[in-house]
Amino acid sequence: MERRIKKIRIDIKGITLVALVVTIIVLLILAGVAISFTIGDNGIFRKAQDASKIYENAQKNETISLEEISNYIDDVNKGNINNGEDEEEINKNEPNAPILKTGMTAIKFNEPTETSNGTVIETNTNDSSWYNYDEKKWANARTEDGSMWVWIPRFAYRIDESNETVDVVFLQGTSDNYYDEEGILREAKRCKSADDIVDTTTGFTVHPAFTDESMIGYRNGGWDSEIEGIWVAKFEAGYATSGENTAPIKASSVNYTQTQVWSAAVENGTSSEASISARNWLDEIYGETETKIKYPTFQGSAYSMNYISIGDAYSISRTLTENENIYGLSSDADSHMMKNSEWGAIAYLTQSKYGVYDKEIVINNHNENSGGTSSTKAEGNNLASVYAVTGYNNTGKKWNEYLGEDESPSTTGNMYGIYDLSGGLWEWTTGYINNGSSSLIDCGSSYVIGTSNKYSTVYPYSDEGANDTEKEKNNYKLNTKIYGDAIRETSIDGTGNSSWNEDDSYYARNNNTFFIRGGTFNMGDNSGSLTFNNANGASVFRYGFRSVLI
Repeated sequence: MERRIKKIRIDIKGITLVALVVTIIVLLILAGVAISFTIGDNGIFRKAQDASKIYENAQKNETISLEEISNYIDDVNKGNINNGEDEEEINKNEPNAPILKTGMTAIKFNEPTETSNGTVIETNTNDSSWYNYDEKKWANARTEDGSMWVWIPRFAYRIDESNETVDVVFLQGTSDNYYDEEGILREAKRCKSADDIVDTTTGFTVHPAFTDESMIGYRNGGWDSEIEGIWVAKFEAGYATSGENTAPIKASSVNYTQTQVWSAAVENGTSSEASISARNWLDEIYGETETKIKYPTFQGSAYSMNYISIGDAYSISRTLTENENIYGLSSDADSHMMKNSEWGAIAYLTQSKYGVYDKEIVINNHNENSGGTSSTKAEGNNLASVYAVTGYNNTGKKWNEYLGEDESPSTTGNMYGIYDLSGGLWEWTTGYINNGSSSLIDCGSSYVIGTSNKYSTVYPYSDEGANDTEKEKNNYKLNTKIYGDAIRETSIDGTGNSSWNEDDSYYARNNNTFFIRGGTFNMGDNSGSLTFNNANGASVFRYGFRSVLI
């Protein structure tokens, strides 16, 4: 019995050793197969990568399909599709439908007649007559304070230098796709790297104001995501409860930072412009005291909000959505001061068949000339600080009065457009050169960081040049890449009046590191939507701003 047990133990040991060797061999074979199966040309990793790409492409196609379905449904609701049988109508180049933000109400207009002024009518998104871009009726909305906003839908464009006009096609959703004249779905080009040089005179280019440029350093004034459109203030910023408006007067959370302002001779009592203690129509003289900036209103026939530095204009524009604002807006609307790219988007839509096209916007040259009338004097003070008034034209008529043919100062020639892009006040935009000037800190410290981001664009510059004119020219020549901002594409020089329509074109230089747009009330034909100039960012009686909502 003892031997049998011992023999059995020996047999077990022998079987275990053989099994172990076999097991190792099998494991080695399996390991080789597994490695090959995992990382080989037909391995799991490769299959996973391929599957990921297939999924990504399918997802893109699905997004495009969903967008096409959504646009088709919108067309059916608007009556643009005839029972789904009219292929030409299905492929119609429709703009993205406006996206109302919290606090916004859709509005439309009754145009003025020779016997009555135009009126504003509240409506809703189901109203098929709310907007029609083919008829130059851009979508409008109103916030709770009475401010009006205009929808600029995502589009691609092509510069026509020979006619000084712009061809525009509306894009589908957040894609780069559009329908051509034959109803074929096409894809517009775009900037794909920080070094790309894009020719916007051939083919169609997606306007950068609507694109995600976070991966290319926001080179052309893009955003941090793809967007379907932007809401632009219909008028330049005005003082609340001024002129014919009754917007609430309420202080924001930010203070004025300038203790001095640059005034006109009529206001400072001398024979020339000069620096005086900070003041404005609403707050009178406040000098070096801490004064909070009142929320602006964006309505017609309001006293344009002047005497505000570029940094302060940026700060108040960023607070339009803060708690308990006067507009009813919430954080879902990203408010900010207009960028050069956004100004360009408006200007290009204006120069297209959807705007005044080959005509120049009528200038708003209305000027109250400070304390010129008793109705504009600040109480107890002869320095009213009122100059421009929003929405006027060059014959002293208001935006909602009967103006006659070609006398409207709007981008569309009717009440549905945007006003004050020509004349009124110079408007600050968040474009600048980062040349180390003291003005960057003195006037723009609220947003200047030295590099482009989704709220501002940094332009190339040079220190070369014996005088200001040469510096403007040299800086302009360095700007070979940035497009969409109605600077390089619609002008031929960085000094003088070389923009289309003979609008002014002065590039940033020296201490005048910031860009201003549109011209002012006293500039005549040199003012316009394609006008750009330079300034040092300080508070001036003829400078104002405009805000945008995303």
